[in-house]
Amino acid sequence: MQGTAENRGGRDEERICEDRLSELTDDLLIRILLNVPTRDVVATMFLSKRWRFLWTTVPILVFNEYGDDDDDDDDDDDDDDDDGESKNSDEDDECADDGDKDESKRSVWWFLDKSLELHKAPVLMILCIKLGKLCPTDADLGKWVAHAVDQGVRVLSFKLRWSADPITLPKTLYTCETLVELTLSREILVDFPPSSCLPSLKNLYLFYVVYKDEDSLLRFLSSCPVLEILYVKRNPDDNVDKFCVKVPSLWFLSYDNCTPLPDDGGSGRCLIMDTPALTNLYITDYSGSESCFIDNMPCLEVAYIDVWSFPDTYDKFLRSLSGVRSLELVLTDEMVLCCTTIKFSRLIKCKITPCDSDWMDSLVALLGTMPELKFLIVDYGSTHEPPNASMLWREMSCDPECLSTNLEKFELIDYGGREEEEELVEYILGNSTCLKTATISLMTSLKLEDKDMIMEKLKDFHRVSIGSQLLFKT
Repeated sequence: MQGTAENRGGRDEERICEDRLSELTDDLLIRILLNVPTRDVVATMFLSKRWRFLWTTVPILVFNEYGDDDDDDDDDDDDDDDDGESKNSDEDDECADDGDKDESKRSVWWFLDKSLELHKAPVLMILCIKLGKLCPTDADLGKWVAHAVDQGVRVLSFKLRWSADPITLPKTLYTCETLVELTLSREILVDFPPSSCLPSLKNLYLFYVVYKDEDSLLRFLSSCPVLEILYVKRNPDDNVDKFCVKVPSLWFLSYDNCTPLPDDGGSGRCLIMDTPALTNLYITDYSGSESCFIDNMPCLEVAYIDVWSFPDTYDKFLRSLSGVRSLELVLTDEMVLCCTTIKFSRLIKCKITPCDSDWMDSLVALLGTMPELKFLIVDYGSTHEPPNASMLWREMSCDPECLSTNLEKFELIDYGGREEEEELVEYILGNSTCLKTATISLMTSLKLEDKDMIMEKLKDFHRVSIGSQLLFKT
């Protein structure tokens, strides 16, 4: 009888657990499913009748192709790291034989296709699709995008790296009134129809896409009346010579054009910006483009510049940055000479990355253009072997104004104990009367005994600001 009682107790416990699960509302169960990889969300249909159609109302769907090398470098946040869905698939593949792996790879696009056909959520908040070389070239990809638009999608990310030609997306995408964020990547042909509009789009990411022509790009950007954030990574064969960003509402722009063009390939290529509300600008350009035209940028506060292009308008381009509060420069010799003639009257924070440039000879003159500077960072992480500064580099009639009135923080990154670096630290410590902290980050490749010797040597340097702290990162 005791065993019977125990069995009954077990059945009662199972029944209680089952009742508790059944008592949860659909809304609560959907919130739980939002934290589960999409493939597993769909699999819940087999749990019970209660769960059979519940997954079809989940408003977030993420599809990543299994078996792809996942070497997409569209952005640094989500493409270099697999999400939970991809990790789970990799673990499963390790336990399967080669035949199972091949079958899993072949079935991914089919899984996506069937899942979206059954999905019935009244509003699709987020749809992320990432497909690689395993996607069949005859797959109807536009259907998935059109389906998302019909469901009032808010965030759409479509990344395609298949072996076929770039595809044109449905025209309904460019009239979607609910779309707030859009990512288009790789094998996609942007053909923006006339008289179309994306009235709610605020964030736009265009990574290595191809444009039908320059007019299509211009129509696209000008038809986003509330666009605030724009990320661009260019394809050297994107059919655009004059890349024009004319967006009155834009406050953040990241422009990356890193693929060098062949000889004379930059002829006629340029970047044109007319962005009166822009406050944050990040430009990286190694392409050899001839020029950059900035028509209207009065609100600019933060700028990052890593440019080996724009020979025709280099000086004018840098002078457009004179009013920024925070500036990061990847220095070349040409940039150093140009910047010493520009008055950065509002600059508070400056980060300098010497790129094998002979910049120390112009250091005093450069700091002299930054009277309000409070925080100076010098990063030697990208410098192979800095040239030794000449003996005359700090022989000027007077020290820069910022050293005696404003500079409070100094940081040197990747310090290796080279002569130029020692002279720089000694100069800043010996002339910055308002300095509060100086932080030296040592090269990780240094031996422990070398690090100890360097730190002891730097501690002996004279500090004109008695209350300043000398800190080390090892």
